[in-house]
Amino acid sequence: MELEARGELLQSSPSGLNSRHFWVRPSGALLNPGVYAAVLLTAIFIVAAYQARPSYSIVVGSPIDGPYLVGFNTREQMQGDNPIPFRWTTDDAHIILPAIGSQDMEVTLTLNGGRPEGTAPAQLTIEAGGKQLLKLSPPAGLNDYRLSVPRDHIINGGLDLHLVSSTFLPPGDPNPRPLGVMITKVVAAPGSNSDLFIAPPSESFILLIGAVALLALALAMLGWGPGGVAVGGGALGLFAAALLVFDRLWLTGGEWYEAWPQALFAAALFALIVQAATRLLPMALRRFTSGTYWRLLLTLMLVVFAVRLAGELHPQIYIVDLGFHEHRFETVESGQLLFTIKSAEWAGRSTFYLPTAYVFMLPLHWLLGDIPLAIRLGMITLGTLGALLVYLVSVTVLKDARSGLLTAIFYVSLPISVLLFSWGIATNIFGEFFSLAALAVLVCGGGKLSPRSVAFWLLVFCVTMALLSHPGVVQLVSVAVCAVCAIWLLARRRLGGARPAAYALGAFALSAGIAYAIYYQHFLPGMIQTFGEIRSERAAQAAPGTLNLRVGGSVADRSLGLVSTVVDNWRDWFVGGLTGFWREEQAYYRVWPLFGALLGYMALWPGRSRTMVSDTRPRTRLVLVALGWLAAVVLFALVGWLLNLYVRYSLFALPIVALGCGALLSALWKRGRVAPTVVLLLVLFFAVEAFGLWQFRINYGLK
Repeated sequence: MELEARGELLQSSPSGLNSRHFWVRPSGALLNPGVYAAVLLTAIFIVAAYQARPSYSIVVGSPIDGPYLVGFNTREQMQGDNPIPFRWTTDDAHIILPAIGSQDMEVTLTLNGGRPEGTAPAQLTIEAGGKQLLKLSPPAGLNDYRLSVPRDHIINGGLDLHLVSSTFLPPGDPNPRPLGVMITKVVAAPGSNSDLFIAPPSESFILLIGAVALLALALAMLGWGPGGVAVGGGALGLFAAALLVFDRLWLTGGEWYEAWPQALFAAALFALIVQAATRLLPMALRRFTSGTYWRLLLTLMLVVFAVRLAGELHPQIYIVDLGFHEHRFETVESGQLLFTIKSAEWAGRSTFYLPTAYVFMLPLHWLLGDIPLAIRLGMITLGTLGALLVYLVSVTVLKDARSGLLTAIFYVSLPISVLLFSWGIATNIFGEFFSLAALAVLVCGGGKLSPRSVAFWLLVFCVTMALLSHPGVVQLVSVAVCAVCAIWLLARRRLGGARPAAYALGAFALSAGIAYAIYYQHFLPGMIQTFGEIRSERAAQAAPGTLNLRVGGSVADRSLGLVSTVVDNWRDWFVGGLTGFWREEQAYYRVWPLFGALLGYMALWPGRSRTMVSDTRPRTRLVLVALGWLAAVVLFALVGWLLNLYVRYSLFALPIVALGCGALLSALWKRGRVAPTVVLLLVLFFAVEAFGLWQFRINYGLK
């Protein structure tokens, strides 16, 4: 079976492409007729989509109203058994429905003009296109007000309702705000004149066409033929058209379509750099960087990069930690590299926070002049580049490019790989990438580790970066590498001796020494003292015979089913802890991939009769490395359960789970005619779910 797979890999790639000439030059890509077919199809799709006349409904005060409102106060809720969300206008407010197309519209505003006794009645004027539509003094109570907006009042294809209101200052408000009227809902429906042609707004039309053209050119440069380019580019055009028909404001609100060309240009550049960087790989791996599966991998990474970046640029998204990282970035940029933060994981006490990730992102900021964008690009680049590393690990072990592609798909589509970008955990992503890089070196180059080898020094660099990344990653990777070295020593006969373990341990010791000399000497004594204080404080707070422990994990997000609670007895601690673990695995992995990964590693483990065969040692190294990584995950899950000191152990397990699932599905693929269909359906399920989860996080994530 291995020889058959190896033979498939060494075949020439389609269309006469090979690893030396894998990329088609832009001038050659422009000659691909699929590019023009994709653009033409998209133009037809968009023009046709604009002939649909959907209605629009905005619940003002809901988590997704932000892109359509300007000059409104914060969200509030009316008191009562059925609280109704609303916002107060200011004296100058706008309700904007961009790029809906020039057409007659019937708009219904639900508002309340009520004010406290003794306050002058509200006076409200509503305009569109610079022309007055309505002027009134709305009474107290919710009422609907209908407006007819002629198409010549819709400027540049967008409706801009301008609300000018008299205001008052609420008595007793600690933060005085000018309040106008309360708006609860906006409904815009097509007018009766529905037989007129609606021309797409020029800006949205050009930008969407440009995004499709960029994608089609990128696919052509990847070596796809006219059919593949037309289908790939046309699929994006069809997606844009579907949004225009079924969820137009999600595409046009805040002019999100402007981000599409930016995201696709950055993604194409990313894929180009990845392909160019493969020249640095050793010859044993470079033979896996051509052919259909490699092209599919680059296409996967391009699409995932573009989707992630476009999502991060959506005007509706809330990236939880982005503001935190902006402030740390500014601190590092000012030249201050030694600083502390208040950490919930450390009971609200000060702990060190490493600057390394921000130092790596500085060139992006110098190039772009935009700190939030530099952080977003840094996260997405490393988070997507991990797919290349798991691909290389998989093909090294199995000599099968299909297994590498399946592994990469799982790496970028499991729920945890989507959630981390809406959390915005930039330094975690940085540390996880270098931890994965260390794992890759241990598996791919672990048999040749010595101070004379490139692999040894690459391992030193990767582990050093991981140890200088994020406090949680530092703990996880330290335990994982030490556990791997210990397991390798115990299994030295299967690995051909103790040298791999000894040199891996030496590389870790050297990395730890470098990290201590550069950074930890400034903080380690204080952190040991802080940990002791936390334990003493919690012991003093707990009544005799009771507990004071938090269970359920470090993330509290009811939309994901994650609930964190404090318990005061052993029974609740035990049940709550197990329930929390189950909810985490359901939310982050959908549970079954964990068992699938276990089966994959069981299938990889060589039999006793082959213990000294050199071809099986990469498999042995991968299984043993996975075992060490799992030991770190389990240890810190227990530490969080027992001591309330949580780290992101579930995220640390991602590459191990992806590699095990890839191995299992690759073996399953070869089991009869039905098996490939089952594998493809599983892949499709996680791909669709990943996209749906990403859309959900953009709309509602922790708002």
